[in-house]
Amino acid sequence: MSLEKAKSILLSSASTIAVVSDGEVFTSQERGVKPLLFLLKEKKEFLKGASVADKVIGKAAALLMALGEIKEVHTLIISEPAIKVFEKYNIPCFYDKKVTRIVNRTGDGLCPMETLCLDVENPQEAFDRITSL
Repeated sequence: MSLEKAKSILLSSASTIAVVSDGEVFTSQERGVKPLLFLLKEKKEFLKGASVADKVIGKAAALLMALGEIKEVHTLIISEPAIKVFEKYNIPCFYDKKVTRIVNRTGDGLCPMETLCLDVENPQEAFDRITSL
């Protein structure tokens, strides 16, 4: 039910992410992993057990969601490495389109966050790498 609510909010708004936790809703129009970093730094307890709908999920975002201990996720586009993260952490993952890798915003290479985390398996390590930039 919460996942359907998050998905509905995502699809009916300009949001890039919608998080539903205990009936409360968080949305953001920021791109990339910024909303997840905000939640992990400022409201980590909000993520625990939350249902998340996101427009695009690469491995970096998946690792951050695993760190936040989300319950389930739906995304429009997901990378194969992100799917593996969700499988490893037993997070149910639903998606509209699977891609090999997430490309950058100009479309001429890999997403920098995807590249940064390709060799990372530990969610805390991903968070540390991303926040040290």
